[in-house]
Amino acid sequence: MSAGAGAGRGLTSLSAEQFAIAEAVDAQVLDWAAAMGAPAERHAELLTVEDLTRIDYFDSFPQLVHRVTPWLDGAEDDQLVLTSAACYGAYFSRIGTTVENRTLLTVRQTCRRREVAYTPLRRQREFQMREVVMIGAQAEVQEFLDEGRKAIRAIAESFGVAGDFEIAADPFFRKDDERLLHQKLFPTKQEFTDETGLAVASVNSHRNFFGERCDIRLSDGTHAFTGCVAFGLERWIDARTRKENQA
Repeated sequence: MSAGAGAGRGLTSLSAEQFAIAEAVDAQVLDWAAAMGAPAERHAELLTVEDLTRIDYFDSFPQLVHRVTPWLDGAEDDQLVLTSAACYGAYFSRIGTTVENRTLLTVRQTCRRREVAYTPLRRQREFQMREVVMIGAQAEVQEFLDEGRKAIRAIAESFGVAGDFEIAADPFFRKDDERLLHQKLFPTKQEFTDETGLAVASVNSHRNFFGERCDIRLSDGTHAFTGCVAFGLERWIDARTRKENQA
């Protein structure tokens, strides 16, 4: 099955066999999420400019943005953006709330990102992302992320995908944010890359950034820490298929 006429624009169709691989990976992540006590949630894939502004999104990632505008003039909902990560809705839906020290959930979203160039399955404009998210105390979030690294390795092994973790450096914080220096000194994102250098999963520590910007607090009144373990499902298809072709 070809990637389709939209492949050059980052729009790729999946064959039944490819879709089955994505679903098999997702099933294993869901099994891990269930074992961790993370129920599934569903959030809108359209985000408001207001919510994204509160996390400095347009300062950090302006190049990724897909803004949604109405086809006809005069519509009121023209300040919307398509989500580029699955976890944002988990934080925005908890704005101004208090959570437990160990609040776990999982989400799967269709994400959209503008890129300089696109490669089917490896770097797409539209793709599926499964994330397991934790909101809570710093120590609990760190323990969760440690478990996430183990889970990624186990899933990779089960699919015959060889790889290792590498430090990634996304410009998550604004240049005038003191946490940017901390991010450089103590990396907050690690990507699991296969033998071709393709990042198929990542472990992300946001520290208390979302807790502060979304005013999510713990029972003691302090702002929550957050972290997530993310899986790009189409990329697992590429990694698995390449491994099968080498056999």
